Amino acid sequence: MFVARTHKARTIRTKEIPEEALRILKSSFFSYLGTSEPGCLPHLTAMFYVWHDSSKSLYLFTTKGSRKISNIRRNTRVSLTVDERNAVSPAANRGVMIQGRAMMIEMELVDEMITLEFMEKYIKFLDAGYPLGNRIAIRITPRVVLYWRGIQFYRWKNPDV
Repeated sequence: MFVARTHKARTIRTKEIPEEALRILKSSFFSYLGTSEPGCLPHLTAMFYVWHDSSKSLYLFTTKGSRKISNIRRNTRVSLTVDERNAVSPAANRGVMIQGRAMMIEMELVDEMITLEFMEKYIKFLDAGYPLGNRIAIRITPRVVLYWRGIQFYRWKNPDV
């Protein structure tokens, strides 16, 4: 007879963003940005991104007329997930979820180093003439960062927000 064991997940509060969470944020390729449409319908989009250490912020770039931009104009609260999946052992999955506020920044005002880092990270997927001029940056400042490894959870709350 098969008996399922239940594991009680617990969340450990941390004073800093866990190093493993930062590693995932720096090295992973896709993020999933959640915004809220009118009527509170969720909208989820896979996006390229870069993590910026010194500002503890995440940057994404998108077209100015996108649905996510329309949603952020109405409601700046967002959620974003970056994860590493293990198809053999789901208990080995790891990921980071950020809950925070999104701020739109015109491209000419974005730190040049952030733009260069983004272009270098995704150069294989972007055309040489990738039109950054008709795009807008989204800066996400975390209010809370949740990191999980299997069923172990860690939570960092931004003291500055």
